[in-house]
Amino acid sequence: MTERTEALTQSAAPRVALEGSYVDWASILAGAAVASGIAFVFTTFGAALGLSIISPYEGDGNAMAALIAVASWMLWTTISSFMAGGYIAGRMRRRVDAAEADEVAVRDGIHGLTVWAVAVLLGAYLLGATADTAVQATSETASSVAQVAAAASDGTTGDAVDAAGEAVAEAEVSQADAAAAAETARKYSVISAFALAASLMIAAAGAYWAAGVGGLHRDESRSFKHFGRWT
Repeated sequence: MTERTEALTQSAAPRVALEGSYVDWASILAGAAVASGIAFVFTTFGAALGLSIISPYEGDGNAMAALIAVASWMLWTTISSFMAGGYIAGRMRRRVDAAEADEVAVRDGIHGLTVWAVAVLLGAYLLGATADTAVQATSETASSVAQVAAAASDGTTGDAVDAAGEAVAEAEVSQADAAAAAETARKYSVISAFALAASLMIAAAGAYWAAGVGGLHRDESRSFKHFGRWT
């Protein structure tokens, strides 16, 4: 990759200074949209291949191998998607003045970092909405069970009593087994959260770097014509 030079930076500067902020939100939103789209596609493929979650239960394969596979896929998905979004933001950012080479590089990188922040906030919002839906569904189920139990205690329906009794019998599990399963699930949740946090931190650096590369290619007016050719 060609290094950014002062001569290249000044030759690509706008002939007339543009009005407005140094932050180009259109390029940031475009990069965040692309990053989210790529992450969604990769996550869907991962779910189809069984690489979306780590099972804490016995009989579901080697736990360590599953952990490595899921962590590797999470790293690849997160870093590659944010780097693609950062590159697009840097490439699409409009330069507003004839700043020095280092300043232009920093502005391009900050746009990539902002793409990362916007996409992370969007993902957190969607995850929170999904969690709220799950909690609501659980509450509705608990309410239904409570109604059945109340009907059974009043003796109003024998069928309700039988159904409740069968449900309780099927769901019985020793407290020791339940505690062990909960502790194992907690450990895997901590590991998964740590892997996600680490991948997001690396992705932030990757988005910053990719945005700088995109800005350099913008100033070079570099094209990729061979991408559209078969020969």
